[in-house]
Amino acid sequence: MSELIPFTEEDKTELARVFGRIAADNGIRIQTCCTNGDYTRYGIDKSGCATLEILGAANGCEFKNLKHKGLREDCHCIKSLDIGAYDTCMNGCKYCYANKSPQKARENYKKHNVNSPILFGELQPTDIMTQEAQNSFIKNNSKQVSLFDN
Repeated sequence: MSELIPFTEEDKTELARVFGRIAADNGIRIQTCCTNGDYTRYGIDKSGCATLEILGAANGCEFKNLKHKGLREDCHCIKSLDIGAYDTCMNGCKYCYANKSPQKARENYKKHNVNSPILFGELQPTDIMTQEAQNSFIKNNSKQVSLFDN
């Protein structure tokens, strides 16, 4: 997004100060991820965005105490995998890392087949599909909230 002007350190500090005040006034918790800035003085936690604690609270369960390293420098999040495919979303959000080309997304959208095992197009004989290992992080005595529970 060439039209964006990068924030200065002063801009970041002022934004953190204002966001921190608004969050405190409204009982909202803010945390940063993958930043070398420390905004804890404004009530902003630097725990990360997809930690075991945050995901557990959101899903009503407890996770095993797993040793993990973040995905990037200064990241405290657990390992995760993106699902889907690049350049396939038609929403057109300018900040989205998954769409580099709106034109390519439109082309890929036209290839969508609801009966295909992949997001767009057809599985070709030269394609290789692999099953990623799926291991539960949930503690044995913890129950994840179901979408279907009342």
